[in-house]
Amino acid sequence: MKFIRTVVVFDQGGLIDSEPWARMHETITGAIQKIVHPPGNNRFVIRRKVPRLDVRGTLSKQWVRNGVVPIKRQFLANLTDAGWRAEMPVGLARQALAQAEPTARTALKDFPSKHDYAFADANWSEVFREGLGDFDFYSESMNGLRCVVEWETGNISSSHRSMNKLCLVMLAGLIDIGVVILPSQALYRHLTDRIGNWEELSPYLALWHHVGRSVKRGLLAVTVVEHDELTDDPAVPFISQGSDGRSAEGASKLL
Repeated sequence: MKFIRTVVVFDQGGLIDSEPWARMHETITGAIQKIVHPPGNNRFVIRRKVPRLDVRGTLSKQWVRNGVVPIKRQFLANLTDAGWRAEMPVGLARQALAQAEPTARTALKDFPSKHDYAFADANWSEVFREGLGDFDFYSESMNGLRCVVEWETGNISSSHRSMNKLCLVMLAGLIDIGVVILPSQALYRHLTDRIGNWEELSPYLALWHHVGRSVKRGLLAVTVVEHDELTDDPAVPFISQGSDGRSAEGASKLL
């Protein structure tokens, strides 16, 4: 698979110039470039999307596209081989927030009572959820630089959630570097419909850039990936799709 670019959305603390970040980025892009298709190939070659036939055998408005789960699995396997830790859980526990930057401890208010909700409140977790779910991958350098990676070929809302989650944990001082990996628009067209992609996410980068001004130390980046080759050759199989989510929705429209 081809690495296209990495865009640093914000960098507080000069991490972009650090050797650990350079090594982490090299490991991430190396894991990307080892993704292949078909299995046993030395490049990532995918079939171009084609119109799907409905139950009557006529062309529908749906497309036969490539699935995404096998692609992510390869990336995860490649990073595991590089020594990264999978499925890192991160939550905004009050113990961590008590030591966080003031911007991460700002009280919320109830309306119309105007009562303050503060992270130190004993009943905070009864009102608000603290867990954010696992990050796909986690690594820590020898000098303690903490990096998490999210491979985003879920739906586009999942990509926004990952960016928000990374900003939150950096505001709380729980990680130093966050990377979200997305398909380019050229690759996205031939994958499951409405998954995360660079073209749909990039207009919102200015928002996360401004959030970064409240982070004392942290680097947020988006890495864009693409196929090595697009083909119409029927000998190249479509990458298998899942049976839920967008895949199930598309199949139901053929009935």
